[in-house]
Amino acid sequence: MNLKNFESEVENKIVERGLDYYKSGDVKKLEKVGEGEFSATVFGSEKYNVYIKLNGASIAEHKCDCPYDYGDVCKHKVAVFYGVRNGNFSDTSSKLNALLENLHEAALRKFVTSLLKKDQSFRREFLREFDDDFEEDEEDEFDEDYY
Repeated sequence: MNLKNFESEVENKIVERGLDYYKSGDVKKLEKVGEGEFSATVFGSEKYNVYIKLNGASIAEHKCDCPYDYGDVCKHKVAVFYGVRNGNFSDTSSKLNALLENLHEAALRKFVTSLLKKDQSFRREFLREFDDDFEEDEEDEFDEDYY
């Protein structure tokens, strides 16, 4: 999928809703967090986190934590696609890189340890990445019936 013409590959209704979200200013904190990587919060029925990774103009990866399961691309992602394509983002990648470069290992470990204890979502992502024996709990998954 390409950022320049993603509309041709996404259901029209989802494109229209995503464009409405974008035009209404529901995309908040749209940041460039790395080379070709973007993070945003989109306000809908709840607050959703969206991550987009580009490879040139190609959308290489896209994630949203909303419960939409009728396709690969939800309206929240579409809203962020528009924001990125139109250049409506702040660039925090340099600041993040500078902070990480100057951070002492002990401070980083302390911070990660705190997040692992407090943030269940971060903990699961950490385990997925670093624990070869990690298995998702099926009981943690539930169906949303309002979409």
